[in-house]
Amino acid sequence: MPIAISPEHVDLADSVRALVARVAPAEVLHEALETPIPNPPPYWKAAAEQGLQGLHLAESVGGQGFGILELSVVLAEFGYGAVPGPFVPSAIASALIAAHDPNAQVLSGLAAGETIAAYAIDSGLTATRQGDALVIRGEVRAVPAAAQASVLVLPVAGLDSATSGAEWVVLDADTLEIEPVQSVDPLRPVAHVRANAVEVGDDRVLSNLSRSAAHALMSTLLSAEAVGVARWATDTASAYAKIREQFGRPIGQFQAVKHKCANMIAVTERATAAAWDAARAIDEVARGDSDLEGAHIDFAAAVAATLAPAAAQRCAEDCIQVHGGIGFTWEHDTNVYYRRALVIAASFGRAADYPQRVVDAATATGMRGIDIDLDPDTEKLREEIRAEVAALKAIAREERNTAIAEAGWVQPHLPKPWGRAATPIEQIIIAQEFATGRVKRPQMGIAAWIIPSIVAFGTDEQKQRFLPPTFRGEMIWCQLFSEPGAGSDLASLSTKATKVDGGWRITGQKIWTTGAQFSQWGALLARTNPSAPKHNGITYFLLDMASEGVEVKPLRELTGNAMFNTVFIDDVFVPDDMVLGEVDRGWEVSRNTLTAERVSIGSSEPPFLPSLDKFVEFVGEGHFDQIEQNRAGQLIAEGHAAKLLNMRSTLLTLAGGDAMPSAAISKLLSMKTGQGYAEFAVSSFGTDGVLGDEQTPQGIWAQFLLASRATTIYGGTSEVQLNIIAERLLGLPRDP
Repeated sequence: MPIAISPEHVDLADSVRALVARVAPAEVLHEALETPIPNPPPYWKAAAEQGLQGLHLAESVGGQGFGILELSVVLAEFGYGAVPGPFVPSAIASALIAAHDPNAQVLSGLAAGETIAAYAIDSGLTATRQGDALVIRGEVRAVPAAAQASVLVLPVAGLDSATSGAEWVVLDADTLEIEPVQSVDPLRPVAHVRANAVEVGDDRVLSNLSRSAAHALMSTLLSAEAVGVARWATDTASAYAKIREQFGRPIGQFQAVKHKCANMIAVTERATAAAWDAARAIDEVARGDSDLEGAHIDFAAAVAATLAPAAAQRCAEDCIQVHGGIGFTWEHDTNVYYRRALVIAASFGRAADYPQRVVDAATATGMRGIDIDLDPDTEKLREEIRAEVAALKAIAREERNTAIAEAGWVQPHLPKPWGRAATPIEQIIIAQEFATGRVKRPQMGIAAWIIPSIVAFGTDEQKQRFLPPTFRGEMIWCQLFSEPGAGSDLASLSTKATKVDGGWRITGQKIWTTGAQFSQWGALLARTNPSAPKHNGITYFLLDMASEGVEVKPLRELTGNAMFNTVFIDDVFVPDDMVLGEVDRGWEVSRNTLTAERVSIGSSEPPFLPSLDKFVEFVGEGHFDQIEQNRAGQLIAEGHAAKLLNMRSTLLTLAGGDAMPSAAISKLLSMKTGQGYAEFAVSSFGTDGVLGDEQTPQGIWAQFLLASRATTIYGGTSEVQLNIIAERLLGLPRDP
């Protein structure tokens, strides 16, 4: 998904994409590599007519009155098109001025496209006070679009207390010495700027703009452009991998290329989620919902800045690699985008600063909450749900689960009577209100993956028999899918079901069956038609675990515990009425279950695994050098963004979209990052990392580390997730 996910934002992105395709096709980009870009560039007027320069500016200065999120949608599309010229620097500069004073006079020209602005994130400028004036001296190096701008927003050291500790001033270009210098990206010109005793009044000081607020704005908007570059690189590499043939087949069919492209979209999606949330955080401030000085705003922006420029550079590099030799040529578009990725990354300043900011904000004041903006019109619905949750809390604890189950609160997205047919917005509110009201819903465990399949494919009798006790938490389920010879390649299962009078006789062996020793029922896949293609001829059964011939043997795993089991099924009779769905059509039913499983795994943090909250607490209580803090900040950023990605993909899932590809990305990223938490912690103990006593921090984290090795295996290995992402999300060809 791009930054735009709401219908209004999708429409905005579409309109900007159409403009970019029209005014900045590939031939224009390559021409700009050789020939200086006119100032203003040819598209400037068209963009102004579309209102893009003033999209985020107040209507009082001729803007459209939208926010930073809308501007981020636009900048991502400009990044996708590698649009030449000063549009992005000018937009960032105008956002800085507007954050100080939305009615500043200079903004009228910027909103109309009559004025071009530039900005810098670092500088060597200093200020001294002489009477009523500030005298600015020094040099700012490598300022994007400085030679094209008539107004520059620059940081200045030494501003005194009369300016409220502000650091940014607005300077006119004609008062400065501007020296154009060669840029790595000729489409994004830069210049050194020198101020030789330039006098300005206090009215030119952005006194309402703090350093943290300025950095949040700059890094968020740069992140938006960066994810546009990353998305272009991912799309272009994938498209090429579909058509380029080597060794008699498309290179996208080779797993090495397929996995490279899948990793590209994974890091792009994660960075996009972070940029989206950082923009939302700033807009919440503008609406008065939070404080611009707050660490949560700094945290969100630092997460985006940690992930987005790295994603742009990595994906641009991988795009060149997928293209091979042609990707290294001057004529290919990869040249344009790699240069843009490098310049964007440099525009953030020191890359190591941002993971440090993530650590500082997370450990000092906490991470930004994972919340979804809801329309004020939903408040009436929230009040109704809150009242119902309060009524449930008043019920005696021994009766409460029954009331919750019967009212459809356990899985409210399901159709009535099993759920509440809740819309995505309703589900969000329900989850929030149960959490804030401290009312626990029955825990479904693995049943949460199986229930949707029973609802979708079960008979009325099956639904009535199994769903009510399961919703009450009284019926425990296990999933009998994997076999010794059919794990990730589940369709190769060999458990055999033979038709007999009144039912089926089933024989086989299942493995890695979580909680089988505690389960009353199991969801079982068995082959009913051995002559059919392997994805056909499979049937989905509901198995009574107390049946004669079922033997459960706990499988002690690497941790020393026995969460998994081997289940032997020896000529077990299963009646016809325990077939779920149609005979020989069990793969369709299992896909429903596996989709639910991957959504759950991607969004949950079981207590036996390291979590983001546990990791932040660990980092906050320890003492780490700069290298360790940088790594910790990277992991926190990745973990937080994976949660954001899951929230965004959940919106798609609950609205009826195909969950499996997005869920595969969520699982791939969150499980790998979770392993990183434990690896970091254990490595920080030094020689004490050998201690295994679970009453000590060393032993707790050692156990987390041991347990985490399973997370990139169960529910589909990371390698299988990469195949799913590449084939179903990017459309790369399947293995022969």
